Amino acid sequence: MKILELEELLPRLDEDARDVDIWAEEFTRLMKLAGINNPASIHTWATECVEGKLRGVLQDLVKVNEDEEEEFPSMKKIKEALEEALEITPQDKCKRLQRLKIKRGESIKNFNWRYKKLYNNLPRLYQSFITVEDYTESISYRPFGRAQVITQRCVDLEDAFGEAELAERAEERKETNETVMSTLYTRGVYSNFSQSNRTGKHPFRQFSANNYIEVNNPKRNMRSRTNDKLLNKNPKYETNNTYKRTYKCFRCNQEGHGVKQCPYSFKELAELEEKGQISKESLNSQMEEGKLPL
Repeated sequence: MKILELEELLPRLDEDARDVDIWAEEFTRLMKLAGINNPASIHTWATECVEGKLRGVLQDLVKVNEDEEEEFPSMKKIKEALEEALEITPQDKCKRLQRLKIKRGESIKNFNWRYKKLYNNLPRLYQSFITVEDYTESISYRPFGRAQVITQRCVDLEDAFGEAELAERAEERKETNETVMSTLYTRGVYSNFSQSNRTGKHPFRQFSANNYIEVNNPKRNMRSRTNDKLLNKNPKYETNNTYKRTYKCFRCNQEGHGVKQCPYSFKELAELEEKGQISKESLNSQMEEGKLPL
């Protein structure tokens, strides 16, 4: 790896930074990838990551022994010196871990890895202040995993990590199954439905009383078929056009039209009565009933 490329990849640490542990981890990984193992080279690249007061702190770590040879500090001493210069105490680390929240789109597995790193960097005395309740608040944006940790009543953090990851895998499997079902439906695997019934709904919601058949309940299917036969025999439920409503006019006493559509006037009705086409008794009965004016 070239020097200019390595310089661009160096993680920077300013005087307002509070994540010295994360910086030290990224810096160590980059040194391993670049194949740099010499303490002098590591110290030189570490001084390139900081500026101002922090660079002076790292330069003061170089000591000269009795043989007038320079002794360079280890990565642990570099990290401790930076934390002391930035006034980062174990209490601050503990509070920072308690306030840590999972990021949007981050998996619980990756979050647990970050949580473990910060937890292991704490002194053993301060590790006892981190409880399972603190962890459940850290994953409050993932209600399914948080509920799994609470319902299982996890005692230590390792159990809580395992239960949260298990809940995440179950949730991913559920989403995968729903995606597969939707894909099969859009590809036309459910060929039992006609093209008019494919309205874009989920296949489980596509069933209705008209196209659903209970395969596991033959007795109910037999009753439904019997009811269908009875309904077909009833003329009220026939769908053909054999049944037609008949109209009868109360003015001329003829069928086929109503009073409002009667083609005869009262004068014409009188002429029809004289000709004998309409009986007088029928007209009188209609007048008595109020169907014709007097």
